[in-house]
Amino acid sequence: MGFAANGTVVAIVAILAVLVALVWYATTRLVTVAPNQAVIRAGKGAKGQVQIFTKGIVLFLPIIHQKFVMSLEQRQVELAVEGVDKNFITTSVTASLNFKFDDSVEGMSKAVQRFLTHSKEDLNASVTKSAEGVLRGIVSAMSVEDANNNRKEFQDQSLESAVTQFAEQGIQIDAFNISSVSTPSRTVIGPDNMPTTIDYLEEVGKPGLERAKREARVATSKAFQESEAARIEQEGATAALMRDLAIKKSEFKAEQDRAEAIADAAKGIAKAEQDVTVAALERKALTEQALVEQERLDIEVHKPADAQAYKMRTDAEAKRDADVFSATARANSKAIEAEGSKKASIADAEARAAAKTVEAEASKNAEVFQAQGEASAIELKARAEADAVRVRGEAEGASIAAIGEATAKAEDAKAVALTGHTQASLAFLAISALPEIVKASSDAVSGIDNYTVISSDGASDAVKQANRIVAEGLAMIKGSTEIDIAGMLSGLLGTTAAPVSASAPAGASDEFVAERN
Repeated sequence: MGFAANGTVVAIVAILAVLVALVWYATTRLVTVAPNQAVIRAGKGAKGQVQIFTKGIVLFLPIIHQKFVMSLEQRQVELAVEGVDKNFITTSVTASLNFKFDDSVEGMSKAVQRFLTHSKEDLNASVTKSAEGVLRGIVSAMSVEDANNNRKEFQDQSLESAVTQFAEQGIQIDAFNISSVSTPSRTVIGPDNMPTTIDYLEEVGKPGLERAKREARVATSKAFQESEAARIEQEGATAALMRDLAIKKSEFKAEQDRAEAIADAAKGIAKAEQDVTVAALERKALTEQALVEQERLDIEVHKPADAQAYKMRTDAEAKRDADVFSATARANSKAIEAEGSKKASIADAEARAAAKTVEAEASKNAEVFQAQGEASAIELKARAEADAVRVRGEAEGASIAAIGEATAKAEDAKAVALTGHTQASLAFLAISALPEIVKASSDAVSGIDNYTVISSDGASDAVKQANRIVAEGLAMIKGSTEIDIAGMLSGLLGTTAAPVSASAPAGASDEFVAERN
């Protein structure tokens, strides 16, 4: 039992040792690539070549693989180049270059081949020399004036050339900045055998400098003129303000004098008002003194006189009141007598008025009774007449209804009687009506008072007119009943007669004029 427990412990310890060994091995063999690094694994790999990793975790096996690390951080080198321009003028240029390794696979491969074992100083020196060569090439193709004046163009050309050249080395150029362009000073012997120091750019810039100085002097003069103009304008404004101030002071002085004059006048007015007040008080004192004197006279003179007058007036009023009382008593006696007579007259008048009222009321009642009786009689008469009219109307209506009924029955009997008659019987009935037709025609002619004939027939034309009327009547009967009375008569008489038409007889073209008054 103890042996088994010992074996289990040993196994667990062995497993833990293996795990620890694996963890240690992993930590020592696995490399995490930093964002600013490129890890190169050399040795046997999938392709048997150098492998470059810019991210992730890389496994390195002992003996098989070899590890290299290259920084991808940006670096900067300072450049100082002295060369000659296209005009053989010595030119000095200072610049700075920012670069880093190209992190693309192709660029990193080129950089690994060239700079894998280079230190930082070696790399900077190599890049500096290459960049200085680029600058000398650009300077030799330009004049120092163009390089100095067209600084951006100079910088762009330098950057473009550096990018092209360093791309073949696996280096990426981020920036190429030109700091300064200058020409070194040199000493020359003048005509007077005196040494003189000359700077080309300084000499070239002297005209511009003189022009700038001249412009500065002009600007200074202009500024001085403007300053003087401003000063003069300011002084004018100050003088105007002083003038306005003086005017204001004079206006204030005039107002002050006017106020003093008004004050003096006010003092005089106040003194006059004071004198008026004193005079009024003196007048009031005199008035009070006069009142006192008047009261003294009232007490000493007027009051006794008034008392005497009052006594005399009282005696006169007493005598007058006695006379008035006597006269009033007499008047009252007469008024009482008149009042009695008046009351008697009023009573008599009221009695007569009451009698007349009773009489008028009786007459009125009699007239009312008479009017009511007449109205009742008229109402009874109207009712009787209405009943009579109603009875007559009903009788006439019954009579008219009976006559209509009888007429209808007669017409029905005539229709029944005529039904089945022969043409001869109908002709007989029509002939029976001829006398009435002829009479009606003659009445129409006889009603004419004056009759003028314009015709060759003379008076016989009247007979023709009557015959024409009869013929037109027979034609009308024929047209409305289809009974030819003329034809029937011709058949009965056994004669041949011309058919009667509604057309006008011979001579109808003659003029016919009838006048009726």
